[in-house]
Amino acid sequence: MKQKVLYLTMISLFLCISKAEAYLDPGTGSMIIQALIASFAAVAVFWRSIISSFKRFFKKEISEPEQ
Repeated sequence: MKQKVLYLTMISLFLCISKAEAYLDPGTGSMIIQALIASFAAVAVFWRSIISSFKRFFKKEISEPEQ
């Protein structure tokens, strides 16, 4: 019974959504762009470290000839 009331309440709230009068100022836009660039850079650095660790793990060791 409580779930039905909860579902009906949620549905009624979504049906009664009003128009939002909002805008993004230039500072907010630059923060979003900066966060996107930083996340791409972090993923690139992380991926490079994963690749280099795999290369080190599977790298064949070259033995020097014995004298």
